[in-house]
Amino acid sequence: MFISTMARLRKFHRLSTSLPLTIRLLGVAKHPHPIHAETRNVSRKGLSVELEVKLKNGSLLIHQGDEAIKLIPFLVLRDKLMELDIKIPPGVERIKATGRVRWYDFGSKEKSYYFKVGILLEKIEDKKRWEDFIGKVS
Repeated sequence: MFISTMARLRKFHRLSTSLPLTIRLLGVAKHPHPIHAETRNVSRKGLSVELEVKLKNGSLLIHQGDEAIKLIPFLVLRDKLMELDIKIPPGVERIKATGRVRWYDFGSKEKSYYFKVGILLEKIEDKKRWEDFIGKVS
């Protein structure tokens, strides 16, 4: 219900595109592992990501390569600040940004679980390049 409400309140058109990115949580006492993911969609002001999740010993863990890490409790904290490193085509151009979790959703598909998260981009290092990329793919 919350997500459908958010979709109605969006001010910016979202583009379905898969971009590799790395997420690092800021302000976490223990040095957390970076999260490697791909976007589901992007806009000038935000993006969403779907992460593969495993249920292990009663905890939901983000699947990262050969290991699973327990970062979901940090991602669901209201307004958790994170650093993003987004790879945009062509080639290896990267956009660095900071953002905050605005919404999240847990669910299951057949025998697996997922965790979706919407991130509001607060600071984009090369905002013009990001907006040019968004303009090219829209």
